[in-house]
Amino acid sequence: MNPWHSYQLKKPLNPEATVVGWYGGHPRGIRAHQWPRCRVCNAPMCHMAQIDAGEWIDLQDWARMSLFICHATGGRCEDWDPWKGANRVLLQRVRDDSLYDGPPTVRVYRRFPLTTAPALDERQVMLGVKEDGIPLAEALGELRHDKLGGGAVWLHGDDTPQSVKGSGPMRLMMQLTTDLVAFDITAGGMAYVFIDSNDDSDDAAFLLWQGA
Repeated sequence: MNPWHSYQLKKPLNPEATVVGWYGGHPRGIRAHQWPRCRVCNAPMCHMAQIDAGEWIDLQDWARMSLFICHATGGRCEDWDPWKGANRVLLQRVRDDSLYDGPPTVRVYRRFPLTTAPALDERQVMLGVKEDGIPLAEALGELRHDKLGGGAVWLHGDDTPQSVKGSGPMRLMMQLTTDLVAFDITAGGMAYVFIDSNDDSDDAAFLLWQGA
């Protein structure tokens, strides 16, 4: 996949649109004993999203990823930190669409499907800044949406995690805003999902967020 290409996430208006994943609701294929718990307070986490592997995202050898975040303590578990254990990117080898009962959580977001816009070449967007004098803020505004791939639009400076198993930065897989769902990452905040390409374990992906 081209690392410069990104796919904007949106609600499908056409019933024949390709569904690439879902925001909110109850995740598929995750049994109660697999449900992530916060390593800080031990409460069951809240499910945010599931995204399936496909031409729209490079999940390496995994078939699906599911995102969870702790809301049990109102942020005291520091759920914005990728290392604290108050959020989790659950990588799944098999795409299981069975619906299982999980533990009760503090909050459940409404579930709806996601599709993507055609691929956007972000390199061309940024070349407009260098070659055509387009203001950087304007160019970044074109990329400030829910998307798969491409580069992160940071609110407070580059916070890209570094590889744990190798060297260099991790690769951005997904960017989430509060535009489609009022995720509890403060209004106008942005969440980011990265994967360590040097790590082939089920713990290779990480989530972090920055407030507005």
